[in-house]
Amino acid sequence: AADRHRRKAMRGQPGELDSYRGEGGTVYPFYTANEQSFDDDDTPPPTPMWSNLPPPAPPETASRWKAVRKQISVAGRFWSAGQDRAEEAAVSALSELLQGLVAQGALSLERRLVEHRDTPPGAVWPHGWPPRYTQRVLQLPLTEASVLDLVADLSAGALPPLQYVAGLLHAAKASLAQLPNVLRHDVPTGCAVTVVGDLHGQFGDLLHVLRSRGFPSPTRPFVFNGDFVDRGPASVEVALTLFAFQLLLPNSVFLNRGNHEERSVHALYGFQRECNAKYAPDAGGAAAYELFSEAFEHLPLATLLNGKVLVLHGGVDDEMTLEQLERLPRKEYAVNQANLLGTGRPGLVHPHMRARLAEIAAREKELRPINSALWNDPCAEPGVYPNRYRGTGLLFGADVAAGFLERSGLGLILRSHEQVPEGFHWPYGPGRHLATVFSASNYAGKTLNKGAYALLGATGSRLSDPALSPLPLDAAPGAAAPAASPAAEEEGATAEHPFGGLRFVSFDAEELPRLRVSQRRHQLVASAVLAQRDELLAAYQAADRGATGELPVDVWEEETRRVLRTPPMLLPPMRCFLLGRDWGGSPTVRYQAFLGRFRLAVPQLAPLLPYRDYLVLLLANLDAKRSGAVSSRQFAAACKALHSQFGAAAALCAKPEEVLAAMGMAAGRGSREG
Repeated sequence: AADRHRRKAMRGQPGELDSYRGEGGTVYPFYTANEQSFDDDDTPPPTPMWSNLPPPAPPETASRWKAVRKQISVAGRFWSAGQDRAEEAAVSALSELLQGLVAQGALSLERRLVEHRDTPPGAVWPHGWPPRYTQRVLQLPLTEASVLDLVADLSAGALPPLQYVAGLLHAAKASLAQLPNVLRHDVPTGCAVTVVGDLHGQFGDLLHVLRSRGFPSPTRPFVFNGDFVDRGPASVEVALTLFAFQLLLPNSVFLNRGNHEERSVHALYGFQRECNAKYAPDAGGAAAYELFSEAFEHLPLATLLNGKVLVLHGGVDDEMTLEQLERLPRKEYAVNQANLLGTGRPGLVHPHMRARLAEIAAREKELRPINSALWNDPCAEPGVYPNRYRGTGLLFGADVAAGFLERSGLGLILRSHEQVPEGFHWPYGPGRHLATVFSASNYAGKTLNKGAYALLGATGSRLSDPALSPLPLDAAPGAAAPAASPAAEEEGATAEHPFGGLRFVSFDAEELPRLRVSQRRHQLVASAVLAQRDELLAAYQAADRGATGELPVDVWEEETRRVLRTPPMLLPPMRCFLLGRDWGGSPTVRYQAFLGRFRLAVPQLAPLLPYRDYLVLLLANLDAKRSGAVSSRQFAAACKALHSQFGAAAALCAKPEEVLAAMGMAAGRGSREG
């Protein structure tokens, strides 16, 4: 299966950097001239694409560097994860500006809904790609055949028409609204429930899980533990599939809410843009996004399995109880300043939720457990601490998790919310209190992490039970057991408890060539150098006591690593990329020349760099039709709002016409023409 996924991964887009894995695991890069697909016969790409590259390294050389490559991969993975946490924290900071401007009356951010009408056949995506829409008509109640037809269409890249989507989401909203905050399910004897973590719009990972375990059925229950959308390219497909299965099998498919199933989050992290691309706003797509958002608000908060295993997205806190979680008004929850718990920053609030802030603030303490269930993360230290990485929620230690389990009479917390290298992790030690399961492999194309899902058997089940085997459920009777998977070799991949046997199965469905992950890290490092060039220059000058303008390579590397806070193993493989071809392996680095390699294409816009995210967010909220365009008057209003908020630091924004002119002649011409 792993080999098949590698072969399927060798698909290029026009002009895109791709790779071919040769003998011995060596990756050969090549540029695809046109779209191609290499099937299961392992046919190599055409000779001209890779014949000019060096042959594979001898086995002993590859073996020698295997451990080093693994260390570099792990170091890069954790550094990339740190960058993502910083991005999460920035989201909360962005709303401080929005709230201040609205309070001052400087800007109106209320959205207008576009009249709901069906997407006409042959509609064109805003990006110019012709989307394919089926002509299916929704018939309720759903049948197994109709749901499988939907999955088959989505797998083939065909979307249902907007009228179908609207009917499905209305039905899902009505069904979810009837459910309690905490769902309950006892796994039938001889069966196992599959718990799936974050999917984040990675439809390939969802299909892999369904191929591995089979489609949901009364004897094959599933729990999907939140964060269905954002970051990945197929959030619409993932959400539609899950809602359809939940409507078909409400007693066997359980959907928990994640922190990304909230307007203020998925408006920023890609789901809103994806809805606009797949269902154009001027053809009713705005209504599709609103219907998704309303359905998300009714998602339950947790699922209790076998009366002892609580499955929720985030975590717990030192006061939370299961009874509290059960009685809260989940539809009233929004990420807001009442939930930031001492971080000192107002929270992120979507304009649609703003009218309810006063009511939400009045119920702050009562709604705190919802914030914990969606946002909290485990940590090594005892007690609870504000989670400054994410900007909201808490970090909680093993003592807090154990206290919650004791207060609620439970045995285990199964949560998601964090990308982990193997797809699952026991933060407090194997078998203790809490486990994380994350199902988006190679998350967002940034890392090489595995995905995983969890299998929980009936009360008293053993790991030897066939239902807990990692072998696909539809395998032929008597099939030989597979060789031990990487997950089975990891400590904590299996555990037996009185409430049922537990097994984690890792996978790598969305396999990406290592070269693409390397490019992503190069981009992150280059962005960090650009953002911190002044700090880097000061560090280099302090280390250059002779004022020679040069530093030994090891000193340059140490100062760069210290300022950028990168792991030690990350920079050495990037020397040629960072220093350029002219460096040529010299023992010294001319640091002014190094910093000169990283500059903005339009230097005049450098003062705007610290505020670019604020400007983009303001423009997105002014784009009421979600068309991807604003008028020059709206652009000027956003720039002046930034100037009023940040003063002299954003002086460039005081003259919007100069900003547009600096961006290019076309932008300047658009400004003059109104």
